[in-house]
Amino acid sequence: MSGKSINTTVDVKARKAFTYHLLKDIETLDYMLKNELFPKDEIRIGAEQELAIVDHKMKPTCKSLDILKKLESDLFTTELSQFNLEINLEPLALKAGVFKEMHKRLKSHLNYLEEKSKDFDVHFPLAGILPTIERSDFNIENITPYQRYKILNDILKQGKEDAFEIRISGVDELIMKLDSILAESCNTSFQIHLQLKPGEFKEKYNWAQMISAPVLAACTNSSLLLGRELWSETRIALFQQTVDSRNSLYLLREQRPRVTFGNDWVKECVSEIFKDDISHYPLLITADVDEESSQALNEGKPPKLKALAMHNGNIYKWNRLCYGVSEGKPHLRIENRYIPTGPTLVDEVANVAFWVGLMNAMPDAYKNLPEMMNFKSARQNFYKAAKHGVNTQFNWFGKRIAAKKLLLNELFPMAEQGLKKCGIPDEEIQFYLEIVRLRVKKGKTGSQWMSTNYNRLKKHFTKRRTAYFLTQQMLINQKKDIPAHLWRNININKKPCHVTDFIVSDVMTNELVVVHENDPVLILKHLMNWNNVQQILVENNEHQLTGIVNLRDLNFVSSSSNQSKSVKSIMQSNVIKVSPDVELIEAKELMNTHQLSILPVFADDKLVGIVTSDHFNQFSIDA
Repeated sequence: MSGKSINTTVDVKARKAFTYHLLKDIETLDYMLKNELFPKDEIRIGAEQELAIVDHKMKPTCKSLDILKKLESDLFTTELSQFNLEINLEPLALKAGVFKEMHKRLKSHLNYLEEKSKDFDVHFPLAGILPTIERSDFNIENITPYQRYKILNDILKQGKEDAFEIRISGVDELIMKLDSILAESCNTSFQIHLQLKPGEFKEKYNWAQMISAPVLAACTNSSLLLGRELWSETRIALFQQTVDSRNSLYLLREQRPRVTFGNDWVKECVSEIFKDDISHYPLLITADVDEESSQALNEGKPPKLKALAMHNGNIYKWNRLCYGVSEGKPHLRIENRYIPTGPTLVDEVANVAFWVGLMNAMPDAYKNLPEMMNFKSARQNFYKAAKHGVNTQFNWFGKRIAAKKLLLNELFPMAEQGLKKCGIPDEEIQFYLEIVRLRVKKGKTGSQWMSTNYNRLKKHFTKRRTAYFLTQQMLINQKKDIPAHLWRNININKKPCHVTDFIVSDVMTNELVVVHENDPVLILKHLMNWNNVQQILVENNEHQLTGIVNLRDLNFVSSSSNQSKSVKSIMQSNVIKVSPDVELIEAKELMNTHQLSILPVFADDKLVGIVTSDHFNQFSIDA
């Protein structure tokens, strides 16, 4: 369905027409399921590779539309923001060599993308959340200028008093309010599609829900967001909070988030999923539908169920059941949406092999999951995996078990048998499964490497420079296709960049020590000693910068008057400041000329950070 045909639900006529087709699609699907009209066709798998686009400084850059104009392939498409792209892989038959072929095609598509993008001086790091992304990147101007994205943003904002509020607590805590859904574009995923065999739709969907937690624990790659260490897979929390249509107008009424793990097992038939969604999720958008699904079926054509597909596409389940038509035949498939992008292509394909193997190895004893396990336990397992990765404990059929033990002792042997049932040769099985197994055994996921190196590096560099080094090293490892469990820690003694390569925003910090202009002078010397600074910024009740106090200014104040004098009486109101886009070498020269130890950074007349003399220690001596 083209973006041009999309309407908001305010259009009453369009809403009625769309609802009619939606209900007809459900009736048609039920008829197809009841009469076994899904052919026992060759099982296929597919994938969608989401990517971030960064410049030579590893920062997000809005070049997607320019890049797409250079590409001669319809496999590449847009995402919500202009600093993301998506590659849609061709479906492949699940048989011997399928994972090698997927690996080969991923490399080919990425190489093609890089070759065609040379003129733009960009890179495509495989990170679930880009370490270098900043709050300024969430500007609504960065949204891809297509109708469907704008409508989605506008609709999700309706009824929200405070727009989008993000609250994530992990090792650190992140709280922020945003005026758009652009923070969702932080997230990049490697989404896997697995076609289901007729006769096992219900059982396989429930099984996919059951194994989500341990699979996610084995492949986390998103522990950082805006310089904060949060969940092992922060994407899970961030996506749910950014694409949330709930609002405070209905606080007394139960509302479901649009990003969800689900609410219950499938009991009788998979069409329950769609019926439950129609019952609990109001229409976000509608579209013109040019097919009467029941009529198409009567004419011997596989119906497209366009209305159902559109409604389903605006509910973001981590395991999403999808209807489709391929080569003139209808099918149902599961879209696994929780696995992050990266950290390398070989890691991604290994994740596919592990998940597909598990899906194909569902034990007969687990076919009736609704009677064996409380659904809330499966859901709780999933969020625990997102928070703690492989270092968590699961409730597994009533018993507590460590994630590593469950994966190594039960699930990897199970996945191996599942792949053998598909006809995958032992060599291919061992190559890809061993990558995930060693990642789990060593506890070296992408998230673990990211957190470890972030905490090592930030002792020596600013948060922004630390994020730069992380992303740069990730890109180097990615190009070599080195599995995450073999990644080495970054050598902190290397300072490969010169001060002239950067601007102020690259190194400034927003962790500020400020005093109020009415505070007593007494506090100044303590703050300077505790924080090892010789200058402190001064603000008023409106949090506006009004002055600066130097250590030498204190020398002219007698100790007896420290109690009575206010900071305002001794501060210098003429403050030298710079904007974030000033060349860093200029800021350094300015600080040297005026003998400054701190330099305030302003954007739109607001204090956004400071540069300190210590920030220049991270560059080489000749800088």
